[in-house]
Formats: sequence, structure tokens, C-alpha cells
Amino acid sequence: MIYTKRSRWVGRSAWWWGAGTVVGAAALGVLLSATLVACGGRPGQSGNPDRLAEAPTASAVPAGTGLGGAEPSPGGTPDAPAGGDGAAGGDPQGGAGDPADPPSSPPEVEPSAEDCVSYDPADLTVEAVGDAWRMRSGSHLMKVFDTKVDAEDGVKVARNWTLMCFIGRGNDRADRHRYIFTYWRQPSGLPLGPAPALDCVHYDPTELRIHGPDGSGWGLRAGGGVPLLFLDTAPDAERARLVAAGHRQLCVIGHGNDRPDPARYLMQHWRG
Repeated sequence: MIYTKRSRWVGRSAWWWGAGTVVGAAALGVLLSATLVACGGRPGQSGNPDRLAEAPTASAVPAGTGLGGAEPSPGGTPDAPAGGDGAAGGDPQGGAGDPADPPSSPPEVEPSAEDCVSYDPADLTVEAVGDAWRMRSGSHLMKVFDTKVDAEDGVKVARNWTLMCFIGRGNDRADRHRYIFTYWRQPSGLPLGPAPALDCVHYDPTELRIHGPDGSGWGLRAGGGVPLLFLDTAPDAERARLVAAGHRQLCVIGHGNDRPDPARYLMQHWRG
């Protein structure tokens, strides 16, 4: 009897303990749900621990920052990257291509003013000066040459004209003679004398192009990107283009000399 009564008591206690546990768990669940609602948690948002944090939206990007971190232009559009439309990188004929070739100069560039000196073509002489030779007209020094033969060829050209003109004579570069070029104007009317030795580059005047600037200044090129001259400024390049457009050959006296500053001993003239 005692054992039987004890067994029934123990069974009732276990049943009540189990029922109390279930009721307590349910109450705890209700309390937890109420707490989440009070904190604003909703399924599918940051209150759900099973959802990964979302990436920041565009509104999270700090104000004043453009694409790639570039500062936007005043209109709110990021500045175009260097090398875009119109940037350096055009091919010799003006199209995009070889990055070594800068773009053509704008057509509105005004040519530099003509820089010419007059002389008497009937009074040209050649004289030695140190280890070089120079061409004179009366008391006026006109040009220095590497050899006597070069100086005499210079006279053969100069006697046909009355104006010796320069492009780039006012440049202040360290190698300034490289950017000074000569051409001739106003025929003298003297009888044609012996022709000088010709060392010329032939080109099509309709295909002349100006390119630059780059580290060497502005370049005057012929068809196919053949370089003719390097000029100090865009106006000088435009002046050279205008002179070259009236001819088909650019000739040089003194080419190939081995002086430390070889350009000083060169004299250019256009033909054809």
C-alpha cells in the first residue's frame, strides 16, 4: 500500500512539472515576440540574425565624391579622364591610334610673324672664321657653315633672293638652333648661277600636318607621318606649314656635319 500510494504521488508530480514547463516556455515565447515588435524588428531586416548585412546604397557614398573617387565637375558629372576625346594619343593623320603621336594643332592657330632681313645678293662672299666658314653680304653676317663647300652652296642659294627669313629665331631653348629654320623671299632677278648640291626631302604639300606639343615641341609632318621639322611653338609650326605648302621639297645644306651643335651649321631652303 505504502509503495502503491508513493508511486501514484510520484506520477502526479511528474505530470504537473511537465505541464508547468510547457506553459512557461509558451509564456517566454510570447514575451520575446513582444520585445522584438517593440524594438521595430520585422522579418527580413537587420533584426533577423539569419540575414546577411546588405551592402551600402549609393546614398551612403560621401558627398562630393565621383566615380572612382574623382572629384566631380561643377555640373555634378565626374571629370573626364586624361587621354579622352581630344587628348594626346592621335595618329599622324589625326585619328586615335599610336600614343607616341600627339594630336594635330587646332586650325585656328595664327602663324608667327614673318622675320626677314634684306641683303644685297650681288655682294655675297665666303670667309673662314676659326674652324668654320661664314657667308656675308657686305658687312652683314648671314650664316655659319661647317665647310667651305657648304658655305659656297649657301651663296648659290642666297644669290637668287633678296630676303633671308627665319622661323623660331626668338626661341630660348637650350638647343635653340635646332628650332631655327630659314627660307627665302623676293627673287633677285640675277642670272641663274651653278646649282648647289641638293639634299632634299620630297613631300605632298596637301598632306602636311602639325602635331604636338610633346617633349620636342611641335612637329610638321608630311604624308605617312614623315617628320620634316620640329618647331618651338604652335605659331612657328603654322608659319612653317604655310611656307612648306607652297613647295614640294625641303632641302638642307650642311646635313651630316659632326659638330657638337650640328643644327647651327644647317641652312634650309624650299624648292619645287
